[in-house]
Amino acid sequence: MPELIQHLLPRDWQPGQAAVAGIAATLAYSLVMEVDQYITGNRFHDVKFIQGLLGDTDASCKRAAALAWGLHFLNGALLGEVYAALGKRALPGPAWLRGTIFGEAFILTVWPLTPLIDRSHPMIKNGRLPRLANWTSLWQNLLRHLAFGLTLGLLYHPRQK
Repeated sequence: MPELIQHLLPRDWQPGQAAVAGIAATLAYSLVMEVDQYITGNRFHDVKFIQGLLGDTDASCKRAAALAWGLHFLNGALLGEVYAALGKRALPGPAWLRGTIFGEAFILTVWPLTPLIDRSHPMIKNGRLPRLANWTSLWQNLLRHLAFGLTLGLLYHPRQK
């Protein structure tokens, strides 16, 4: 591994554990997503969003749904790696707080893109998904990413090498 990359990565980085923690955090996120849709009535669903990006604009293809769920969990595993490699040591506080800050910082960083998404996503344009750039969707995403980050922070505990 190039020396610069080795210097940036923490010595105790455990990529397998980070991926598993990211997948478990995505499961927590997904459970909150199902509940918050019921409570708010806002039917924005991340997996259907991914299906739309895959070309399944009426969310009816089982293969596209399976692939979208797989990509949803892969994204969680990748975010787990980013947290483990960079976020964990850069953020303050105990593990649960570092994970929470990471999850909330992620959504707040990408949220300004939502008006662009509303104008370009095929399922939002055809009315199959609600618009994303609104207060209800923001609060839903903050709650979902809180669950993700908290779970990630609580589960990722690398062993010292």
